[in-house]
Amino acid sequence: MTGETVQNITKTFKYSFPTCTNEEIHFNLEVPVDIPHAGSTRELVQRVINMFHVPVYLEEELNEKLAQFVAEETKNFHNERDRKLLNQLKNSEINVEGIIKNWEKLFKDNVMEFAEQKGTSDEEVFAAAYHKLVHSPALETILQVENSYAKTVMNTLKSRDEDIEKLTQKQTEEMEEKVRMLNISSTEEEINELAAQQFEQQALVAGRWGSQLDALRQTQRAQHRAWLMDTLQEYQSTSALNTPSNSPLATFSPESVSLPAPVAAGGARLEESFTIHLGSQLKQTHNIRIVAMDLLDLCAVEQVDNPAESSRRLQTALSLYSGELAGCVVLGEAPPRRPAPPTTRLLAAADLSTEHHFPSMDAQLRDISERLLEPVERRNSQRLQADGAGGAGSRGRSRRDLQTGDIFITKHSNLAEVHVVFHLMVDDSSLRSGDITSRHPAILGLRNILKAACSNDITSLAIPLLLRHEMSEEMTAAWCVRRAELVLKCVKGFMLEAAGWGGADLRTLTAALPANIAPALFAPLAALTPNIFRVSNPVKFKAPNKTDSL
Repeated sequence: MTGETVQNITKTFKYSFPTCTNEEIHFNLEVPVDIPHAGSTRELVQRVINMFHVPVYLEEELNEKLAQFVAEETKNFHNERDRKLLNQLKNSEINVEGIIKNWEKLFKDNVMEFAEQKGTSDEEVFAAAYHKLVHSPALETILQVENSYAKTVMNTLKSRDEDIEKLTQKQTEEMEEKVRMLNISSTEEEINELAAQQFEQQALVAGRWGSQLDALRQTQRAQHRAWLMDTLQEYQSTSALNTPSNSPLATFSPESVSLPAPVAAGGARLEESFTIHLGSQLKQTHNIRIVAMDLLDLCAVEQVDNPAESSRRLQTALSLYSGELAGCVVLGEAPPRRPAPPTTRLLAAADLSTEHHFPSMDAQLRDISERLLEPVERRNSQRLQADGAGGAGSRGRSRRDLQTGDIFITKHSNLAEVHVVFHLMVDDSSLRSGDITSRHPAILGLRNILKAACSNDITSLAIPLLLRHEMSEEMTAAWCVRRAELVLKCVKGFMLEAAGWGGADLRTLTAALPANIAPALFAPLAALTPNIFRVSNPVKFKAPNKTDSL
């Protein structure tokens, strides 16, 4: 403890026992014992019995007394040692800093010897390199490189769609001709055989194009990473950024690059923005946007040469590896292994360009499906046990992989304004009714999403305000007002609750209404926000005139 090794002490164990012939005559036994004793007292007793020829019937008594002696002397040893150390500490005779450094060295040596040797992964190195380059003069070049890759993927997708369309048209004409000549020059067996051949041709063409696209994306991913690392090395060594010879931009010339066409002016989007304060003592400021739009418009990048699209991608790239991520909530009814709209639309948007930072969305969905098997099976078993044996409703419910309110998450770097997509599972039939409560699983799912957002540096989140992506007949004005009021009040409570969770603050909340909502209905829905939240309004006052003060 003090830099000197504490030595063991030797104590003498004394034991006497009468002789076999005369009980008045005792043999006195004295055995030196090291304190603290590192060995077994029973082993020491056997050695003493053999060495001094102690009768065997005294073994239990001798073992008991020896164990008691060792315990008492060990306790006295520790008490005496600790008393000395406390006195030395009071008298400032102990080098505390030396003890701390010695323990630190011993701990590090132990960790280095037994801990798993793990260095920085390639993904972490690439993330650090990308984050440094996007905050340097190389940002514009990086976006141009990614746009050139996206053009190649889009052109390949266009060629695939045209090839499949031509094949489908050709097969349709062949099948119509066969059906028209039925019982004349063709039979039902021939038609069935032709249908099987056409299906096989379709599968073969789809597989060929799928393999070609996968190979293209893998090649682009590898080239992009190698180009970024070379660019970073050049930037660190020369502080200048020149286009490497293997860059896709090396083949571009100023004359060959045409200026993008001006964006056609579309219809004005219904939108209202509010600055709100939450909290009683320590108030936090948030921005709430009420906007009529398709949430998937935040994800799709339709024209890579469009300046507006480039600006959206610019902000996404800058905040990719930061504490200001953007999220979006997408409603779905189908499990990840069999996606359905709107997940399929999101999947199509993600396939328009190569994912350079995360696994592709298709790979993420497959991985999520595999990870879901065990927890879903366990949850369904628990529900079946709780519901009791039998019951067709229980068995039917257990066949669903995910229930209403469940969430799975996909990560993206090639979408327009979104880094994280929360897929909230809902039952559309239950959400069509206007009498849901704050305890509805979909509402509780929103609470879990807000909690996950605050815990993972997501400062901007877009949610469907009516828990529907499109308008339908039963969504009357009264229905929409009731649903929007319920969601906004619940979200307000969740945001207040999130203040105690720690992590990032949700700075911007986008409440999306269906894009085809009527302007007359949008106004009362937007007016709900000032009534539910505390809106920050400027204080207006009139300066007094000089004549008024006289």
